[in-house]
Amino acid sequence: MKNEQWLWRGALGLIVLALAGGLVLTVALALGWNNPGPDRPPDWQAFDLPLCLEAAPGETRVSLLGYLGSDFVLEVEAAPLSGPDFDAYGLVYRAQDAAHYYGFVVGSDGYYAILRVAGDKETELASWQQFPHVHRGRQVNRLRVTCVGATCRFYINDEYAATVKDNTWSAGDVGLWVRGVGDGDTAVQFLNARTWSERNQPARTGCAHSSAAPADRVGNPIYHSDQILPLDLPWEQEFGYRFTPVL
Repeated sequence: MKNEQWLWRGALGLIVLALAGGLVLTVALALGWNNPGPDRPPDWQAFDLPLCLEAAPGETRVSLLGYLGSDFVLEVEAAPLSGPDFDAYGLVYRAQDAAHYYGFVVGSDGYYAILRVAGDKETELASWQQFPHVHRGRQVNRLRVTCVGATCRFYINDEYAATVKDNTWSAGDVGLWVRGVGDGDTAVQFLNARTWSERNQPARTGCAHSSAAPADRVGNPIYHSDQILPLDLPWEQEFGYRFTPVL
């Protein structure tokens, strides 16, 4: 009888602990595990922002910014301007070119995902999932990724979201990402992009090189030039030339 009472009390204690732990986790997720970015000035920032990127339905647009690094913190702020309620936009890191990269992306419906894109093959390192700290609709979202070696940690509006380990690429370029989903074009305004490098790693700028021709995941050529151009300017009038596709 005493043994049965002891077992019952032990089981009851474990149930109480489990319920308490679940409550603590629920409260923590609701309040957020706030983790602001570095408190020092960035080592590099994109000077041609704000920039508006547009993507047609079924199209993915990638704009690389020319910062090459391995271990760093990358932060991007962006807000949708127009398009369907369900869209996707975010940042690119450790890109080998515009068709081979990692992506940290969110949607205006409150979801996020972490992607590895290698040509036509797209792998979800973290599948699309709802996150309470994604700002919905046309609000600004601040995305941040911190990479050391093969491990990267991800934050949305300074709230921890996920940790992913993947050693496919250890270094590369950073950039911006938009995907058109549903009916109508999607337009996203990227407000800033900046990085903090490890103290023993000087910031480098330049072009990432690969033998693969840049293209988006649905087979469309990537239009690009030697500089990032704001889409609200008449390109031929402002710069005297057109974009041409890489075929």
